[in-house]
Amino acid sequence: MSESTREIIHPMAVLFLVAAVAAMLLGFVYEVTKEPIAQQEAKQLKLSMQSVMPSATAFEELEGVAEGNITAVYQSDTDGFVLAVNTLGYGGSISLLVGVNADGTTSGVRILSHSETPGLGARSTEPEFYEQFVGMTSPVAVTKDGGQVEAITSATVTSRAVSNGVEEALEWVAQKGGAY
Repeated sequence: MSESTREIIHPMAVLFLVAAVAAMLLGFVYEVTKEPIAQQEAKQLKLSMQSVMPSATAFEELEGVAEGNITAVYQSDTDGFVLAVNTLGYGGSISLLVGVNADGTTSGVRILSHSETPGLGARSTEPEFYEQFVGMTSPVAVTKDGGQVEAITSATVTSRAVSNGVEEALEWVAQKGGAY
């Protein structure tokens, strides 16, 4: 083997070995942390569901019933529902949970994730905004559209998106809630 070939092969072999060891360590860390992360996510989801339906202590996911912007439906032990809804805001997708009591009123709303403008649409995560949905029935809309939701100043698109998500959850429960 020539000297120039050896100068190429030796660093390549070292780099391959380092990459293989790093990949094995990364795989090991993933396997070790996968279950604790899943448990933490499940715990956080339950806490979020309890925050939108405080009267409930247990939730059961209903399989195969999510449709449209509704990504998951959970029935509570109080005969209400918690619906996970994705809606489109000003900055992109807004993921929220909507609690709907058996009588068709909202028991709570929480924004799980969003990419709205800081200081404007991001204020949808503040209690002053989302608490106004408690006790509402369909139709839900912002005041500019003839509804009862006070929009966030300079963030009407975000306010409409959250209102539309709540309305979609209320409609789902009105149409299908009695079937479960």
